[in-house]
Amino acid sequence: MRRILAITAMTLVAGTYPFPGDGAAAGQAAAADEVTLKGMVLNQVHTGEKENSVFVYALDGPPEIKAEFDRIMTEYYPEKGLDADAARKLQDQFTARLKYYIAGPLADKLCKDATYGAREVKAVTGAIYEKDGKKWITASKCEGTKYQYPAIMLAPDKPFVMPDKEALILKVNDELSLTCIHVAPGKFFMGEPYYMCPHWQEDPPHVVTLTKGYSMAECPVTWEMYDAVMGVATPATDPMFTGPKAPANVSCQNIQEFCRRLSEKSGRKVRLPTAAEWDFAARVGTSNPPFAQKYKDRESDATKAVKSKQPNAWGFYDMTSTGWERVGDSSSVLDRQETVDPQHLPPEDTGQADKNHVHGHFGKGCAGYHIGEIEYIHSTPSPPKTYPGVLRFRVVVEADAATAK
Repeated sequence: MRRILAITAMTLVAGTYPFPGDGAAAGQAAAADEVTLKGMVLNQVHTGEKENSVFVYALDGPPEIKAEFDRIMTEYYPEKGLDADAARKLQDQFTARLKYYIAGPLADKLCKDATYGAREVKAVTGAIYEKDGKKWITASKCEGTKYQYPAIMLAPDKPFVMPDKEALILKVNDELSLTCIHVAPGKFFMGEPYYMCPHWQEDPPHVVTLTKGYSMAECPVTWEMYDAVMGVATPATDPMFTGPKAPANVSCQNIQEFCRRLSEKSGRKVRLPTAAEWDFAARVGTSNPPFAQKYKDRESDATKAVKSKQPNAWGFYDMTSTGWERVGDSSSVLDRQETVDPQHLPPEDTGQADKNHVHGHFGKGCAGYHIGEIEYIHSTPSPPKTYPGVLRFRVVVEADAATAK
């Protein structure tokens, strides 16, 4: 899978990084018995720390590490699942009790590798010690390893509440309509928690509060819906035509024009969802970690007809699919504190579509990504040779003042 990365001021630069644990204490620890910690190896770019550092969120290891992990899960992962506050507390516990800074000759390389390589559990071998109020491991070896997260983390998301209003039927033409499911205001822990496997250029884990309700389309806009609104004959004009009931694959400019025209036809404000609105609906309002395994039975093919697989518990189809799904804003690595109704509007959504600007939203696909990730995408349609090759989109109908709750 080809990725286009947004480079920010936090990007690492070439050079040697001074790690505080490389002094005498580290040398003494190296002589002690070594242990192996299995966990996510991250650096300061992921967590927003000011100084260069690399660390492992330990998930497994010697008996005392396993016992500490089990205690955290027992105390902080309720059977019903995680709401926003519980998810934040769980991550904080892992940070306070199982975060080990890495020192030693491998620290520099692991720090640089972690920026783009924090996608799998690693086994870090070395001697552990404490210094300056932090836990350390002087790494002598680091390699990929297998690890199975607890079953409770991989269980399907069970919503705390169900939609409490009738679906809104958005009429496209006399034959076609789009069912839009009402989503009430809510609060959730957006992004991937540090103990999972986050990408620094996507949304860092943080609490998001949505203060207004909205109605989101149950499935992506299809080619036949797009053609009915735009008045075009897709098969004759677009090389990515994949069937009338398959998701439409069009440029950012055309998506915006579609929303404008459908707004005029329906008399309702139609737009793309924000990333937070999309994510909240995809995770049915929960804050459970978005592991890919949970969505296997709902994963669809973006080149096939919509609604070919089962919906999620709120009734949304094709939230987990090959290809990318477009949203109306981009991610922000600056969102590390609680935010309310976030919107990071990119140039494409202010009438300045440009091939050199990229952003969007991505559901889990064959490359191994999953719900919860923001993916950077071209503002033009996905070219035929780009796998998975489809940039789909769905719409939101804004709630009026009387139905915003």
